Formats: sequence, C-alpha cells, structure tokens
Amino acid sequence: MWFICVYSTSKINIMFTENAHECPRMNPTVQMKSMGAIFLAGGIKKILDDRDIKRKENLQLKKACECVLEDLKAEEEHKTEASSSSFEADHYFLSLELACNSKSPEIVVSSLACIQKLIAYGYLTGNGVDTSNPGKKLIDRIVTAICAPIVAHGANETVLLNSNKAILEVVLSSHCEVHGESLIHAVRTCFNMYLTSKNKMNQATAEVTMKRVINTVIEKLKQFGDVKDDETIVREVVEMLVTSTDEMELQPDGRAGIHKGNRTKNNEKEDPLSFQNVYQEDVFLVFQELCILSQIEENETTNEISLRFKLLIMEILLGVLQTHSVVLQSSQPCITVMKRVLCIALTQNATLNPNIQVFERSCDVFVELLDKFKAHLKASIEVFFKDIILPILVLDAYSFEQKMIVMKTIEKILTNPQSVVDMYVNYDLGLTSGNLFKLIVEEISKTTVLTANDYTPYAQKVKEREMRLLGLSCLSNILQCLADWWQVCEVQKITDDLDEATNQNKIEKTTVQTFEALKQQKNLLEQGIQIFAEKPKKGLKFLQDNGFVGESAIDVADFMMKEERLDKTQVGDYLGDIDDFNISVMNAYIDILDFSSIDILAALRLFLEKFRLPGEAQKIDRLMMKFASRYIDCNPNQEIFASASAAYVLAYSIILLTTDLHNKTIKNKITKEGYFSMNRGVNDGANFPEELLVSIFNDISKNEIKMKAGATALLRSRVTPGQGALATYEERKKMAALEMEAMSQTARALMESASDTHSHFTPAQHQHHVNPMFEMCWAPCLVAFSMGVQLSDDEEEWSLCLKGLRVGTRAACVLQERNGTEEKEQKERNKRKEAFIKALVGFTLLAAPGAKQAPLLKKNTDVIHTLLLIGKEDGEYLDESWIDVMRCMSSLDFMQLIGGKLPDIPMNEATIQSFQEAFSYTFSQSVVVPIDRIFTGSSRLSSEAIIHFVHALCEVSREELAYPEAPRMFLLGKVVEVAFYNMNRIRFEWGRIWNVIGEHFNAAGCSSDESVACYSIDALRQLSIKFLEKGELPNFRFQKEFLRPFEVMMRNNQNAEVRNLVVQCCTYLVKAHSSCLRSGWQNIFSVMTISSGDESMEVVKSAFQTTSYIVEHRFKHDFLWILESFQDVLKCLEEFACNPNLPGKNTEAIRLIGLCAASVSENSHKMNEESHSDSQLYKGLTADQHIWLRGWLPIFLKLSSILNESKSDVRKQSLNVLFEIMEKYGSEFKDEWWKDLFDIIFRIFDPSKIENHNSDKQEWISTTCNHAMPKVVNVFTKFFTQLSTELLPIIYKQFSVFIQQRMSFQFLTSSIIIINSENEQIALCTISCFETLISKNGEKFTESMWDQTIELIRDLCSTPTTDSPLPLEFYVTRYELVDSISRIVLGDTRESLQHQKSEGLFLHISPQSLLKICDVLAESYKMAKLENPNKPNLIKLETRSLSTMLSITVRLLYDLRAKDISEEVFKRVLEVVSLSFKGYGSAKLDETRGAYGDVVCELLSQCNSLPNEMISLLGSEFPSKLCDLVKTVKGRRMRDLLSDSLRKLTHTKNTN
Repeated sequence: MWFICVYSTSKINIMFTENAHECPRMNPTVQMKSMGAIFLAGGIKKILDDRDIKRKENLQLKKACECVLEDLKAEEEHKTEASSSSFEADHYFLSLELACNSKSPEIVVSSLACIQKLIAYGYLTGNGVDTSNPGKKLIDRIVTAICAPIVAHGANETVLLNSNKAILEVVLSSHCEVHGESLIHAVRTCFNMYLTSKNKMNQATAEVTMKRVINTVIEKLKQFGDVKDDETIVREVVEMLVTSTDEMELQPDGRAGIHKGNRTKNNEKEDPLSFQNVYQEDVFLVFQELCILSQIEENETTNEISLRFKLLIMEILLGVLQTHSVVLQSSQPCITVMKRVLCIALTQNATLNPNIQVFERSCDVFVELLDKFKAHLKASIEVFFKDIILPILVLDAYSFEQKMIVMKTIEKILTNPQSVVDMYVNYDLGLTSGNLFKLIVEEISKTTVLTANDYTPYAQKVKEREMRLLGLSCLSNILQCLADWWQVCEVQKITDDLDEATNQNKIEKTTVQTFEALKQQKNLLEQGIQIFAEKPKKGLKFLQDNGFVGESAIDVADFMMKEERLDKTQVGDYLGDIDDFNISVMNAYIDILDFSSIDILAALRLFLEKFRLPGEAQKIDRLMMKFASRYIDCNPNQEIFASASAAYVLAYSIILLTTDLHNKTIKNKITKEGYFSMNRGVNDGANFPEELLVSIFNDISKNEIKMKAGATALLRSRVTPGQGALATYEERKKMAALEMEAMSQTARALMESASDTHSHFTPAQHQHHVNPMFEMCWAPCLVAFSMGVQLSDDEEEWSLCLKGLRVGTRAACVLQERNGTEEKEQKERNKRKEAFIKALVGFTLLAAPGAKQAPLLKKNTDVIHTLLLIGKEDGEYLDESWIDVMRCMSSLDFMQLIGGKLPDIPMNEATIQSFQEAFSYTFSQSVVVPIDRIFTGSSRLSSEAIIHFVHALCEVSREELAYPEAPRMFLLGKVVEVAFYNMNRIRFEWGRIWNVIGEHFNAAGCSSDESVACYSIDALRQLSIKFLEKGELPNFRFQKEFLRPFEVMMRNNQNAEVRNLVVQCCTYLVKAHSSCLRSGWQNIFSVMTISSGDESMEVVKSAFQTTSYIVEHRFKHDFLWILESFQDVLKCLEEFACNPNLPGKNTEAIRLIGLCAASVSENSHKMNEESHSDSQLYKGLTADQHIWLRGWLPIFLKLSSILNESKSDVRKQSLNVLFEIMEKYGSEFKDEWWKDLFDIIFRIFDPSKIENHNSDKQEWISTTCNHAMPKVVNVFTKFFTQLSTELLPIIYKQFSVFIQQRMSFQFLTSSIIIINSENEQIALCTISCFETLISKNGEKFTESMWDQTIELIRDLCSTPTTDSPLPLEFYVTRYELVDSISRIVLGDTRESLQHQKSEGLFLHISPQSLLKICDVLAESYKMAKLENPNKPNLIKLETRSLSTMLSITVRLLYDLRAKDISEEVFKRVLEVVSLSFKGYGSAKLDETRGAYGDVVCELLSQCNSLPNEMISLLGSEFPSKLCDLVKTVKGRRMRDLLSDSLRKLTHTKNTN
C-alpha cells in the first residue's frame, strides 16, 4: 500500500508545485517590485473581481481587500531594492482570512490559492504573534483559516482540493512551523476531507496528504532528535523553582487502593507526557490521533465510507509502526498511548467487530506491535495471546475466516526467531506470566488433528484442511525459528573476539543456569497452583514446602492477594472456612486492603475483585463481617454508619441486590423502593441517607459487582442445555454474541489493567533457551507431521509435513550440543533427532534386500528426497543417525539393480503405474545428484562428524557385502570416494578416518568372495596412489597406517589369486611410485615377507622379484627412506634365504643382503646427517651408533640367523657373505662395533647352537665352524691394528672355550666349558686358528699381548681336577696344542713344509715369556708322564712337550737377551737334559724308546750346534750320560749325532 501512496504523492506533489509556481510574467520595468507583493496583489484582485464580492455578507472582505491594495501601492512607492526582498504577507492576512470564511466557493478557492503561493515562497510564515489573540501565533490562525472552508463548503470538490493543497503546503513548508493543536487541526481536516468528499481524486489526494503530513512530522523529529528547545528549557526551570518551593509545604495524603505505598512511588515517576521539544509533542499528538481513530465502533462497519476511512487509518497506523518504529520506541508518551489507547482499540476491533477486513488489519497491527514494541508492551501482549488470539481459535462465536486470520497472524509471528524466543523467555520463564509458547504449541497442535470422516460435509472438510495446513505451517515455523536462533547465536560467537567470547560464554552459562532454575521454580509454582485448584490446603502445603509461601497467615494472605492464577472460587472458599488458620488468613487478607476515603460500594467492589464469594451463607457472613470491620477502621471519621454492624448489613444487602438484578433466572426484579424498604432502620435503628441508597441502586443496576476480568474460559462451562449442539440457530447466535461480548469485556478489562503495569522485558540473548523450547514442542510436532504424512493423500499437506519433519530434524540436530552436556542429557537429545529420522525412514517404504518391496508413491519418493536432503545439509549433526541415511541410499541402489521388477503382490493399474514411476525416480537426477553431493560434501564435515559418517558408511557397506546371494559393492565404492574426498584433511583427522576405513578394507579384502576382495584391493591401490602423491614428512608414519590393510589381506586371505593381486599391487606401487614412499616401505616389505612363505610359488616368486628389484635398483635412490624399514628388508631377505622350497633363490637372497651392505657403506655419510634430524627416534645415540645400529648390525644379525636356520649350502654362502662384508668394509667400522660383531661371530661356535643341529652336527662342524674360525683369524689379521687391543682378549677367551675338552657332566669354572669328544674338530680347528693368528701377528705383539697369549696357553694346558679319567680326545687336543706352541715359537720344521719353513717367533718373544711357556710345557709333560706312560698319545704329548722345552731352553743359552736370567736358563737346561736322558734310558717299550729317541736326537742336535765353550753348561754329568747312551743307541741318526757329540766333547776337552 505504501508504494502506491508514494507514487500518488509524487504525482500530486508535481501538480502542487506547478500550481504553486504559477506567476505572471514580469515586465522589466517592474523588476524592483516584490514577488510576494505580486502574489498577494494578484490574489486580492482576483477576489475583488469575483462577482460575489458585491454581496452584503462580503462587504467587510471587500473593504479589507481594497485596503490591502492601497497599502501595497503606498509601500511600492516608498520601497527600496533592499526592502523588496523582505516582503512579509503576515500583515495582510486578515483579508485572506475573511476570504476563506466567505460563503462564495470561488472566493474561497482564490484565497486558498493565494495563501498556498505565499507560503510556498516564504512570504507568509505566521511566525509572529496573532494580534487578535496574543496567546497564540499567527500560524495557528492561518491553519484555522485554511481548514475552515471544509465545514462550510464540504460538498464543493474544488474547495476541498485547494484546501488540501494549502494544508499540505503549510505543514510541509520549511518557512512555517505548525505545531500542537494547529497540526492536529490540519490532520483532522484531512480526515474530514477524506470522509466528506465523494470525488475519488480528492479522496486520493486527502489520503496522500495525510500520509505525507504524518511522515513529515515524524521525519522532522528524526532530524531534530532529543534536543531541548527554548520553551522546554524555560518551562523546566520554572517547574523546578515551583517544585522546590512546594515541597516545603506539601503534606502526603492517603489514597484508596491495595498498597498505600504506591502513591509515593508513582509521584516520583517522570511525567509520561513531558517532551523535550515541540517535535516530540507533534509526533505524540499525531500518533495519539491515529490510535484514537483506529478503534472502530460496531455501527461504523455498516457505513462503507466510515469503514473505508477506518481501514485507511489502520493502514496509516500500520505504516507508521513499520517505518518509524525507532522514533516511537524512544518516545515514552507514544508508548503510553499504545498501551492505553491502541491496545484497547485493537482489543475492541478483534473481539467485537465482525468485519473481516477490520479484524485482519487489527491482527496486522498486533504483529507489528509484537515485533517492534514487545519490550514496552509485555503485559498487553500476554493479554492479546491468552485472552484474544488463542480463545478465538476455540470459541464457536467467531467465524472460520476470523480463525484463519488468527492462524495466519500466528504464522507471521512464528517466522521471527527473536520474537518466538523472547516470548518463551519473558512469559514461559516468568513466575507470574502465562506460558504463552506452550499454549501456542498446544492450540496449534489441536488444529492439525485430522477429524473429518466420510460423513463430514465437503465444505467442512475444506475448512478443516485449510486450518490444518496453517497449523502445520505454524509448527514448522516454530521449529525453523529454534534452528535459526541457534545458528544466529553460533554466528555471533564466531564474530565475537576470542577473549570476549570466552568471558561471554561464562556469563552466558551462568545466565542460562539462572533461567533454567527459574523455569523449574515456575513449574513447581504452577504445579502448586493446580493442586490448590483441586485441594486448597494440600496445594498451599506444597507451595509452602517449596518456598513460595511463608508459614504465617500474613504470608499466605499476601500470596493470595498477589497471585492472579489461583482459582478464585477456591480462594473464596478458603478465606471463608471456619478453621482458625483460615480465619487468620482472611483477617490478614482483608487488612491488606485500604478502603480509606472511598464509599462502601467502591470498597466492596475492591474487596470482591480478587476472589469469588463462596456459596455457603456462613462463609459469606464471616467475610462480610470482617469487611465491614475493616471499612470502619479505614474510615473512622465517616458519619454514615453508626457501627460496623450497619456497614455489614448494607454490604450484605448490596450483594443480594447484585444477585437479584443480574441473575437471569430471577424474573421478578427488586425495585428501588423495595431496596429502600429492605434497608430501612438497619443503621442502629436509623435509616441510611436516601441519596446513598439511590446511588448504590443505580450503580449496581448498570454495573454488577464481579471479579477482576480473566475468567472467559468459564463461559463455555456455564452454557445451559438449550444452548448446546441441539439449540436453534437463534439460540446459538445469541450464545455466540454472549461469548463475544463476555470475552470482549474481559479482554478490555485485562488490557486496561495491563496498560498500567510496568513489566521488565528481558530480550533473549542466549542460544540455550531453545533447548527447553524444543523439548516442549518436538513431540507434538513429530506427531502432527507423522500423522499428516501417514494418513493424508493431499500433496500440499504431506509436503508441509515433510517440510516440518525436515526442519524438526535440523532443529534436533543443531540443538544436540556435543560439549558441555552430561551424557544422559546428550542421549536424550539424540533420541529426539533419531525419532525424526526414524519417522522419515519409515515413510520411505524402502525394503531391505531380500524383502518384498511395497509400492512406492510420490509421497514416498518425496520422503526419500527429504531424507537425502537432510544428509546433504545437516550431515554435521546426524552422528549415529547416519546409518539410516546410508541404508536408504543402499536400498535405492538395490532398487536400481533390480531394474523396476514389480513385487509379487496384487496391484491395480494405478498402483503399478505409481510403482513404475517410483522406480524411474530412483534413476532420476533428483536422487543421483543428492546422493553424490552427500558423499562429496563429506569433506566439509567436522572432525567428529566425519567419524560418525564413515562408521555408518562402513557398517552399511558390511551389510551389503554380507548379503549371501549376491554381495553388493555400492557403498564400498562410496567408501573409496569418501576416502578420496577427505584425503586433504589434516593428518590427525585423516588418521582417525582411516582407522575406520582401513578396518573395513581389512574385512572386505579378507572376504571369501573373490570379487569383493579383488575390488577392495584394487580400490586400496588407487587410494594408495593418491595418498602417496601427497608425500610424507620425516618422522611421520601415515603411509604405514594407510598401507597396513595390504598386510592384513596378505596374512588372512586364503585365496591365492587374491594374495597374488596384493603382491602385484605392491609391486606396482614400488615401480611406479617408489619416489613417494616413506614409511610405507615397511608395509611393502611386510607383504613381501609374508609372501616368502606362501604356499603358492607364483606368489613367492613374484614377491622375490619385487624384493630383488627394490634392493638392486631402488636402494640407489631411496635408501634413506628405506632405512626406516631396513630391518624389514633384511627380515624379508632372511625369509627368502631360509625358504627350503626356493633352492635357486636362497643364495640369491643372501647375495642381496651383501648388496644391502654395499648400500649402507655408500650412504653412511647420509645416515650420519640423518641421525641429527632423527633425534626423537634414536635419542641419546651418537652418529656412529646410529649407523651401526640401523645399518650394519641388522645385516650381521640376519646373516648369523641364516647360518643357524638354513641348509649347508645356504650356510656356506651366508658365511662367505658375512666375512666378505667384514673384510671389504671393515675399514669403515668403528672400534666399538667390532666387539658386537665378534659376539655375533662367535655364536656360530656356541655349543648350544651345535646341539640344535643334531641331525647334521658333523656337517655343521666341518662346514660351518671349521670354515668360520679361519675367516675370523683372517679378519683379525687384516685389521690387527684396530682389533688387537680390544678384541684380542675376547678372541683368546673364545679360543679357550673352544679348545678346552673336558668331561661333559658339569661346568668346572665360569670360563671353562666341558664339551664332548664330538667337539674335537672344533678344538683342533681352533688350535690351528690360534697358531695361525699368533704366527701371522706375533711379530706385532706387545709385551702385554704376549702376556695374554701365555696366559691363554697356560689356561689351555692346565689339568682339570677330577677323579674320573680324562678322555683320550683331551690328550689328542693337548698334543696338538703343544705342537702348535712349538711351531709358534720355534717354527715349522715339518718335511712337508720344507719350501715354506718359518723361523718361528722365538726372537719376538721375551726370554721371560719363553720361560713361562716352558713352565706350561713342563706341566703338560708331567701330566702325560703321570697319567699312563704306556698310552701312545700320552707318550707323544710327553716327548713333544719335552723336546719343545729342550729347544727353547737350549736356544736361550746363547740368546743375549737372556743374560739377566742366565742362571734360570742353565737350571732349566740341566733339567731338560736330565729328563731326556732319563726318559730314554728308562723306556721299556719300543714305542716309548722311539719317542724318546727323537728327543735325544733333538738334544744331541742342539748340543752339536752349541759353541765349544758352552758345552760345559750342559752339566758335569753330560759326558757320562753320553757314554751311557752308547749302550742303548739305536738307529743311524742317533748314532751319527752321538758320534758327533762325543767328538765335539773330546775336542773341547783337548782344547781346554
């Protein structure tokens, strides 16, 4: 409507402007003449030229006009250029005023036109004082003159039009100031013009003028604001002076009412009609005028013009409220007018006016008041809802159209979230307020009930349908408001500063807790009030127990006085009860009332305002007696009543009079004379004043005594039987009128009472308010929507229901706060969401695979679409409900698969067609696109929501895969898509997602169905490619977690084809994307390791080829990344090497281990650098330790492990590779590494290891141990410089262990292990290696090394302490050891080695050490001598020990290094010579004699080589020994040596 007005306004304004600027062309000769004078002169001349000017009634006008012309002419002659621009027409207004009051329309039109021009150009301002009335301004007189023609010439359309123009000009002009009464006069004149004019053009002009005038007035206030004008300032100063003077003399007086203290409080309030400036007053006056005119009387609806005018007024008022609400909100006087005038007018219009247009416009105004002014009209709005809006929906007195308008009004209100939540906060949470939100939900829910049946008339069905549609829309709006409010608050939280938001959250939490506590208190209070309505004493006890009422009678009385919701009948019964406490409460109750300075009738009305008199006469009697007593106490100086008894009798008679006059069942009413007679002589024998009784009778006859309004709902319960459903039309009409009148009176009284109430309004600010609101409304909404979808075939209706279910689901979703709520409360909130989802799922009628599919209608397809829409838009909040959405999508896919096959049930053609349409629907874009968007939109879900999403997705996918007849992979494919879409999430979120998806891939990949498993593996491969492209930073393990399903599938799937596919996928990843692999290498090698023992040789060979490719080709480029999985590489190669089914691949795997060593050597410097960045994983390790522990040590451990696990040929290859690595890369090894390395090496010779190879023990010893020990010596020799200091003792210790051959029953010492004779080979091999080690490295030995060596020799040659005879093998080993010592010291003189004889290390061993060796040899000699001289092995040991001692000691005789110990050497020589001869001489057996013969020969040979001067050192008995030897000599060699010795001895003697 307003945009039409704007158009009309612009059009008329153009017209006005053209008329206003009409002026005669000016002659250049009169340029000095004032424009204002020209306008005025022209207008006056036009008036004088009118033919009606000559009439007698216009004589004064004519003279005035002529005087004006003369004055203008005189002024023109004396004017100057400066004065020409300052012309003022105010001095000449009398003539124009007389013209406006003329009876001639033409003269009036000319006058109005002239006034308009003068005002438009600022020549007529009216700012001066009116000379005829000094108390007013001239502008007031001007406005009066302009408006006057409307009364006299109301039928003349031209006069009306020009008057309208002039009014618009004077109000809108910037030169004039029209305020106060003049402004209202102008406005009322416009109203009258609209009413009196029959010309549509003039009516439109008047309408536009009214709107422009009102808008201009308000706009001026916006410009001027709250600035005080001069008049206001002066007035306030005067009032302040007067008030300060009056306060010294002012004495407070009493006032009748409930509370005496109210008067003082009210007096302290600011005057509601005080204004800061005249613009505020203007707005107030205009708004007040609109509000007054907005009330429509019943007779005005029958007059078309009056009705149209009232509707216009309400339209203008509605526009003002919509457009200028800010101005009105800041004006307390306007708010007061709204309360006391507008709200009452709307009450009247809504309750009594049957006109639909008026009713609808009134509802529109109410909506604006609720939206813009609810903070000021809290009490009034409650009355509107409880006593007008909601009762209209229930009462039959109101038409269907009115109820529809009410529903539409509620629908509008429920579209504003702020208004809805404000309603709950201020009313449902207010202790003394009604539960408006709850009432609205309950009443709307009733309208959605489907009550029509087959016998209901069609017209009634249509009405019910329209009402039901509106009800469903309202319920949907409620849920939408709750969801929107929550979202708005969430956005506000995001936009707030972080610190402020934190503080605000704390404040909000406290405030919400306060509101929740308040709501609980209100629930208890209402429960107590309800109990009171049934049993007053029990209810009062409940209220006292909960702290609402005190224990004393005064507290109970005060509560009954203030609490309006108590049942008034029960209050009356309680107060009139004979119980002592009840009487005390009654006395306290009546004592609260103040009856001072009012007559008894007014006091009785005040007394009976709060409760209903009980029906029992005795109770009434007690109440009236106390009332009379209280009245006399409050009015001690009254002269009417002689005593309280007189007041009691009169009060009782008033009650009887009221009953008699206003009870419709009493036909013979009491007359005034009868009433006088009834009260004659009751004032202690005297009569009451007649005027008092007359006043009482007249007042009661017109206005019965009744309770304070508010019991409209009781009307229906008091309907007589004749007024029920069987009543006649006339009776029902009268009953409806009675209901309307009663409700109107009640609403008006309550509204008047509310206008004086000042209630604090709390604007809703917290999102948590909507939780209890939703708790209150979700169940009725769910029932209404569910029933609508289930029972209705009306598309519009079930579409609304689906919308409601959609909005309800959203509300339930956004209101399920995950943080800050208890688990129990969270479960309850989840149930609400699940209820909405389950309802939708039930209406889809989608059957599970294998079940019969029911026919699908369009309703069902729309439900499916709604469910998909929820998944797309509200997936963030679905949580566990995702599973229902997933099953829906799975069922849709199943329907597509079955291709529209009809179920095996009888169906008609329409059903078949609908079913086929439903099947085609599953292929439509409306299904496919939302499903795709659900999955593509998963990337936008939060970290918590996506976990619920993938959990549900995987669970339903498992259900698809578990379908026995034909597993479906629809959702399995979607799992792949979801993983793809969410791969760009932060790693923490992605890790949680993959934990779920990975487990699902594990299960799918291990499926017994080959197609499912292969699909899973291929999908995982595709995802792996994408994931690997993202890369991985050092020290992270995301690839490892991602590729883990390959391991699980490889380990658990029993299908060889599937396992082979896993290997192929890993091979593809290695060959195509190895540069992207980081921690994923571990999974690759784990798969290859598992494959190495697979039953299928194809799988094994494929895995080995891949492993070979990695080691031979990828190590060069990716070794540092593979380093993290290096042990897995070696483990994999170990498995291949030990697999007995791969004879050709075992040694190849060992070779690959050797290549691994080469890679470690090549990348050791890089590993050194990496150790600094890998500090967390290997914290506390040095760079060298890092290289050893991660590179070299695993290689040697695996090779050692292969030695212990595999066959001989593999062991041999492993041993060769092991020592090749040591020899080739030993120069890179650090000293501390060698110790660990030799610990590994010596495990080869561990007896426990040998025992593990019982089946091939001899082979183990001959091929492994015997080959390993020389290699150890070779390594030691090669790296002697590095190893000698630290490792020589260790090697010696191991030699000691290997060589010692003892009996196998126990350990004798901690360092000597008893071994069986079967280990003789190890011992002999060790002795050989010992000899080789000393022989090759002895020249570089230090003295300490020789000490260690000799200590080892002594240890090896020691004789074990045992009572049992030692085994023969022990002596064999001991002989070999002695023989090795001989070769080490003296060199190898065996004939088989003539070409490579060695000189021995005699010269590199100190004499002292040599003597120690001799001591050891002596011990061996003695042991062999004592054990059994007849045993060949013992004889050999005996003679070999003796001959070695002989050679050493004899060489020491002429060794210059032994000078310091020459005596000891001489002594040793004599002993050895003596033992040699003695042994030879005492030998009885040829074998013994032959053995000793060799010793003697060695002795003779040594003697022959001595210088002649040293022969004497052999002792004095030496010559005799030689002579004795002659007797027993055998063999040519001995004879020759003896002959030489004797000859040398003879020569020496002759020389001396």
